[in-house]
Amino acid sequence: AVRVFNSLTQLTILDLNSNQLQALPAGLFDRLGNLQQLSLSNNKLKSVLRGATA
Repeated sequence: AVRVFNSLTQLTILDLNSNQLQALPAGLFDRLGNLQQLSLSNNKLKSVLRGATA
């Protein structure tokens, strides 16, 4: 499991624009219960796997 965001439980805004992301692993945002805004513009995502977002 990817744990890069696990300690950021109070994060409300996450801007991942223009990072050339190609995929989002399942469970990536599971610990971000307070996340209100997620920006993923200008990446290379073709789809978002079920379970990538809570």
